[in-house]
Amino acid sequence: MTTYTVIAYRSEQQWTLRAVGVPGAVAHGPFLDDAEAGLRALLAPLTGEDADSITFDLAPVPGPGGFD
Repeated sequence: MTTYTVIAYRSEQQWTLRAVGVPGAVAHGPFLDDAEAGLRALLAPLTGEDADSITFDLAPVPGPGGFD
């Protein structure tokens, strides 16, 4: 199991998740679950792991462009 630190941003219409230390690992979705699933699908081929075994340590960004 691999855990990634993920920066989470929430706008009015979507979530954006960025995996720290993984260039280009960015996913968007209307709901947090959708964005997480997209990021897992992106990271799975890079790690050689099953997408279900990838976990995230969310680091929310407070304030404008983030969430409280």
